Amino acid sequence: MKKILFALLLASPTLTFAQGSQVNTQGIRALGMSGAGSALFVDETSIFYSPGALAKATENSISIGASAVMYRSAFKEVNSNVQHDTEFQISPPFSVFASFGPKNSWWKAGIGVYTPFGGGVNWGTEWPGRFELNHLSMRAIYIQPTLSFKITENFGIGGGFVYNIGSVDLSRSIPVFDQNGNPGRAELNGIGTGMGYNVGIHYNLEDDFAISLSYRSHVRTKLEDGDAVFTVPTALSTSFPNTKFSAELPLPSSFNLGIAFPLGDKVDLAADATFIGYSIYEKLVFDYEQNTPVLSDTEQIKDYENALSAKVGLNIHANEKLDLRFGTGYVYTPVRSKYVYAETPDNNRVMGSIGFTYNISDKFDFSGAYTLQRIIERTTTNIATGMSGTYKTNIHAPGISLTYKW
Repeated sequence: MKKILFALLLASPTLTFAQGSQVNTQGIRALGMSGAGSALFVDETSIFYSPGALAKATENSISIGASAVMYRSAFKEVNSNVQHDTEFQISPPFSVFASFGPKNSWWKAGIGVYTPFGGGVNWGTEWPGRFELNHLSMRAIYIQPTLSFKITENFGIGGGFVYNIGSVDLSRSIPVFDQNGNPGRAELNGIGTGMGYNVGIHYNLEDDFAISLSYRSHVRTKLEDGDAVFTVPTALSTSFPNTKFSAELPLPSSFNLGIAFPLGDKVDLAADATFIGYSIYEKLVFDYEQNTPVLSDTEQIKDYENALSAKVGLNIHANEKLDLRFGTGYVYTPVRSKYVYAETPDNNRVMGSIGFTYNISDKFDFSGAYTLQRIIERTTTNIATGMSGTYKTNIHAPGISLTYKW
């Protein structure tokens, strides 16, 4: 029973750390180029992408953006023809960026509130992995005040403090049954906090070439006093007491290099390469406030690898009011094959995107984008649960934003 509970209760929050939960929708302009553009776009979203570029923005501005991330995954057991699909649901990451300071000054300040990690998946209660996961939703909200300084007309440097508020809500079936044959159920939810920072530099040669370097630190989110609620037959209630738990969720660091240069009078190319420090996620430890012979503090090995991503996009100035964008990218997974779980059926992925910005007036512009990510099909056997099968996943992410400038 202990071995079953070990796999049963501890694997779920791993969505927090897989590529599938890394939300790349902070800037809708960049979303239209598959996440490229850290060197190209010098505006309020530089708070996230390249703090050193913020001081170069000629105007103060505020933007509000939101996306509808739709995660659809399917699983088929080895030697089975039955496919099990996740239920349709939408995760709504959002962002708010504001910049302010004297016009044409050597400094600018700003604040960003955004969701770099998050997602949701619901497999239901009838699929083969129901004792591994029923549903999971999580979100990490970063709050980042930022200062940026223009050292010269071409060189800027900046950074900001990051405060994270993270939440996890998950459930799974328990292999204990009532008199009607219904399995038990475990529900865990909690909120945690953590701190980090974001720094960057931006350099440009007039309007011909720009380069951006930025580093976002890892954030160790400490979740305390989470609620663990168990629905089991009355005879087993003392073995599964409702209790509190604590855990530490390490969100990875990233180092990004971006370049941008014109291909013509109306076409700019941007490319970004990112190194993501997922190796920080070595294990997941749960500490339960109340223990029993079958509910003890446990530790699960994750052993994630560092990962890389590469993205490239085009920004086309169609006319004075309209810009069009296209992009593509490739992302390597940090999840080793033997540690693939239902909430992280991750693998290397390819992506493509389109987007636009329409200048409504001198003060307002409206942007929209759509990105499709296809996770390469993966057949694997989990070393802890023994579940063996093939996962395939698509992620759809449309988004919009409205910007006001003054």
